[in-house]
Amino acid sequence: MAKITLDLNELGRRLGGWRYKNRTAAEYKAAGSNYRTYKPTVSTPPGGGLQLFTKLDHIRGSAKDDHCQLDMFFDNQGTLVNWRTQVQIQGNPQFDSGLVTEAASIFGQEYGAIANVASKILNSVSNFIGGLGEHGGRAAFPSVIQMNFNHIVECVRREFIVSGAIGAKYAALGGAGGFLGRPLTDELGAPDGIGRYNHFEGGSIYWTSKTGAWSVQGPIRNQWATLGWERSWLGYPISDQGPRTGGGYQSRFQGGYIYWTKAKGAWTQRNLIVSAETIKLSKGVKVDFTKYLETLK
Repeated sequence: MAKITLDLNELGRRLGGWRYKNRTAAEYKAAGSNYRTYKPTVSTPPGGGLQLFTKLDHIRGSAKDDHCQLDMFFDNQGTLVNWRTQVQIQGNPQFDSGLVTEAASIFGQEYGAIANVASKILNSVSNFIGGLGEHGGRAAFPSVIQMNFNHIVECVRREFIVSGAIGAKYAALGGAGGFLGRPLTDELGAPDGIGRYNHFEGGSIYWTSKTGAWSVQGPIRNQWATLGWERSWLGYPISDQGPRTGGGYQSRFQGGYIYWTKAKGAWTQRNLIVSAETIKLSKGVKVDFTKYLETLK
């Protein structure tokens, strides 16, 4: 199961650093006014995921500051499941959005749903403050709240588990510091019901009990994916990507090879099976298939 975390260092960097209030807050300017964001309080609820609470201030001086508490709750897949915004404008009633359920993934193709949530926060708080007839820094406060929301979302990290034979292969290839980079999935079962795999920033590792664990990457991986991954006639990889005779790269699969060169791109070759039963040779004739096989590569 993935672990959901918040990168507090990155969040602080985006806001100018946790340099105020004994390093518990960041202060910055926006629209000519001063604002403060406090380090979020982060906890893990039962069942995994992440819940966080942070306070934002529009700094006006002493007791005149405006305040916002932003609460966000993510499930163990990194999906924002609900949020709440409470704003207190000094001398005016408090705005409270209440707990809003909003299932929006911060990973993958559904990222647009997060932008929609941020827009709702902006609009709801803007309508409240706009009704007060406020201008200047106070009127810009909704945009600052939205900005903090966006920064928090972009600093949420999903840490995936890589273990077993795939984990050993990953470590042998350099782990997160190697060409594969950070994992993008937990270990998953392949759609054919036989193998297991993890996807990474720079490629994938596939494993079966018969083939072992091997990596596949770059244009060769893209070609394999186009053909249907392990359910294609190529089956599973049985080698890592390596150099090809004559230039470029190659990966070997159960059913054949995928080759790549800069000039030609990626192409496939089925395994060639040659036997004495299928080829009749005259007595004393010697045939060298090496050159023929090279023409297929």
